[in-house]
Amino acid sequence: MQPAVLLAFLALAGAPLALTAATNAEKAKATASAVAAGGGTASTATAGAKLAPGKTEAVAKGGDDTPTPLTEALKDGTETRITCAFKGTGKLAAMSGTYHYKLWVPEGYSADPKKTWKTIFIADPSGKAKLGAMGDWIKAHGYIAVMLEESKNGPWEPTIGNFLSAHEDVVKRMRVADGKKVATGFSGGARASSLFVTLVPGFGGLIFQGAGCSDVNPDGSYVIKDIKVKAVAGTFGKSDMNYKEAAKLKKSFGTRIDVFEFEGGHQWAPKEVVEQALNAVDGKLPK
Repeated sequence: MQPAVLLAFLALAGAPLALTAATNAEKAKATASAVAAGGGTASTATAGAKLAPGKTEAVAKGGDDTPTPLTEALKDGTETRITCAFKGTGKLAAMSGTYHYKLWVPEGYSADPKKTWKTIFIADPSGKAKLGAMGDWIKAHGYIAVMLEESKNGPWEPTIGNFLSAHEDVVKRMRVADGKKVATGFSGGARASSLFVTLVPGFGGLIFQGAGCSDVNPDGSYVIKDIKVKAVAGTFGKSDMNYKEAAKLKKSFGTRIDVFEFEGGHQWAPKEVVEQALNAVDGKLPK
């Protein structure tokens, strides 16, 4: 792990790494319980992430649990399933394992070997994230897309492990533009995304869909001190059980966030709405 990444972990922890595993497990359990029912209120949750170094490895090609080699040939304009292994130490040991993500390679990627590309990470509360309604926009705007598979509602360990392993893999495998990474997810995936952008450097955007932040204060307000991204957006159905969180996000992020509402319930934002959110965030990323 790069020193900058480790520093980010330490900053997130805000406490000595000697924090007991029991305390960490309790926090992870509290957060998981808060988001387990489709991204409901997280009023009793904390980030549950007191982290120490870990690393990913790419080895010989093989079965479903054998990491995909970094030399694997990829074709422009295609989606490929990638296997990556994460070996955590210390408080990341519980996140060790084999993870997967689907990688979208944008058209024209191979044309210029020096060009770097914007990248979006996608998390679904049910796992096995897809491009979904964002697909046309992502393809038209030339984004690399990372669709997490094991990241889903439940214990934080596999969700964080999936993100960390996928992130470490894709920044080695692809020409990812620093400062131009975006995280998005729906419901519990939105809460997870609010944590993802604090774990590693280089994120410039965050899009909440159907839920707010993972970490909250005792009074119910969001903890956003570690969310440094300059471009933030949110999408909420007006009949969503989490609709009130749109106002909480506006209060927390102020002018940093654009919120887009639609007629509907607890769901991924429809194409025309999520594209507005994507445009809002994309327009604020570094040029």
